[in-house]
Amino acid sequence: MDMAITKKDIAFLGEIFLTKEEFAVYRSELMDKLDGILKEILTSREEMTVVTHQVSNHEDRITKLETKTGITPA
Repeated sequence: MDMAITKKDIAFLGEIFLTKEEFAVYRSELMDKLDGILKEILTSREEMTVVTHQVSNHEDRITKLETKTGITPA
């Protein structure tokens, strides 16, 4: 039984696998997209930190106002 790889086998493999150059382009495009996604995530986290601080500050101010005016906190 002959198990040698034929030209037909190589042609078939060439159809289903990327070349090094094609893979490099694919990888570059993928990394560019991931960079964009990561930037959005980091921006969202920064915004969340700011909003959380603002809410905490507002809660403190509301509590002080309720205490000074005699309003029962909710």
